[in-house]
Amino acid sequence: MIVVADASPLIFLAKIRRLALVPAVLGSDIRVPRAVREEVLTPRTDSAEADVLADFLAICRVENVTNVRRFASAMSAADNEALTLAVRRRADILLCDDRIVRLMAETEGVQPLGTLGLLLRAMRQTRLTPAETRKAVDALVRSHGFRIDTALYLAVVRTIEGRD
Repeated sequence: MIVVADASPLIFLAKIRRLALVPAVLGSDIRVPRAVREEVLTPRTDSAEADVLADFLAICRVENVTNVRRFASAMSAADNEALTLAVRRRADILLCDDRIVRLMAETEGVQPLGTLGLLLRAMRQTRLTPAETRKAVDALVRSHGFRIDTALYLAVVRTIEGRD
């Protein structure tokens, strides 16, 4: 399975120290555009998070993306590179959180999977307990600025609790 990763899930999973779930849940063929690497590893990145991200990136294939396709003006350069790479490599999954990127991925025939979706998959695969999954989701929302609307949050909680 080919997985292309955008910045947001990598950043948020690093914040909660769950980045190892990406290869555990999705396999080892993880590709990251150079622009995404540059976005996640900046001088402003917390040193502990930078270490986690650097270790993760060492197991990924970081690729230069040339002739980047511009999918939408609302998408950043890293978003456009990630989607361009996913389309060109015929990726099975584009790991991304931004709504516009997810919509464009679906339009291009690439399955998007976000941070929350990855956490739920990890729970379904028993790599996380429901309690660990809930703790991770709550930490993202309460401590790390993960933006999610109330309806989606409640749906995720219902799924974690087995009520969905």
